[in-house]
Amino acid sequence: MTEQPLQLLLIEDNEMDRKIIHRLLDGTYRIHEAVTGNQALEMLQTIRPDSILLDYYLPDINGLDLLEHLTRWQLPVIMLAGEENPITIVKAMQQGAQDYLVKGRFSKASLEYAISNAIEKMALKHDLLNKQHQLAVQAALLEAQHRKIRTLASKLTLAEQRERRRIAQILHDELQQSIYGIQVQKYLIDMHAAPETKWQIQPYLETMTGLIDQAIEVTRSLAVTLSPPMQQSDELAPVLEWLATKMEEIHRLSVQFEGRGECRVPNEDLRLLLFQLARELLFNVVKHAEVDQARLELYEEAGQIFIAVSDEGRGFDVETMRSEQSEAGFGLYSVKERLELFGGHLEIDSQPGQGAHLLIVVPKDPES
Repeated sequence: MTEQPLQLLLIEDNEMDRKIIHRLLDGTYRIHEAVTGNQALEMLQTIRPDSILLDYYLPDINGLDLLEHLTRWQLPVIMLAGEENPITIVKAMQQGAQDYLVKGRFSKASLEYAISNAIEKMALKHDLLNKQHQLAVQAALLEAQHRKIRTLASKLTLAEQRERRRIAQILHDELQQSIYGIQVQKYLIDMHAAPETKWQIQPYLETMTGLIDQAIEVTRSLAVTLSPPMQQSDELAPVLEWLATKMEEIHRLSVQFEGRGECRVPNEDLRLLLFQLARELLFNVVKHAEVDQARLELYEEAGQIFIAVSDEGRGFDVETMRSEQSEAGFGLYSVKERLELFGGHLEIDSQPGQGAHLLIVVPKDPES
């Protein structure tokens, strides 16, 4: 099957110049001719040339103005002019011309090379645009999947919190009440015991008192740990300040808290997540740092929330921690993964023997 010649649109009002180009390209291309810019635009309604040779000076439309129309159709255009004007060359290339040739200075070989090169460059541009479009589509799909995962993670977080609240409610409303009932019964036994036998059961009653008090304290502590008092306000500082106090009461870790600014977090899911992550980082200090003091900082900057947990404990090698499947390493990985679902990240700065500084960074509005 004979290969069809490439189609060329020659937009040139000078008959002599048209004849020269015909002679140079005779038999190589199928050449369509237009002597005005408007005629060329009409012809482009029915043909789609592989390349265009465009004269800079036309009787009806300036060549650069016509070039703007042609490049919108993603057609490779070579500008022709009677002189080599640097300003005109720069304007033509900026507006999308693939090349610029001066009439009377090109040969058959140079003209054919300019045409083939213009077609090749435009093909590469089309390929690049297609790949960019494909990447944009893939990015949109990934973003949609990310939003879906984030939604599922939010639902899981809320479901977990609801279950924690339910268990905490059971501890408070049922188990603690039962313990208080036992306490009342112990009191009644103590009140109604016969004097001659009371001295015999007194040690047991005292032991029961200690066990009851211990059980009440344990259930109260569990209830608070399972469901911290996340107040209705969207301010994060009071909740973290409460956490700092509880870490000292329960785990004997003295936490110096510093909150700068209001740090309001309207998103309840994110607010709860930040509380949980701050608590996990402080738990890591308790379990691994071998110190009894830590620092908890909260501040807001440029639409992002920052929570820093630092200590002067044993520290660790960051790269080793990332590579090893240790409990602490897995905990930090979990923090990092959950933060990424909300567009945040975790920064870790630590060295063995020099303490640790961990910084949570997350947009206060993860949907923006």
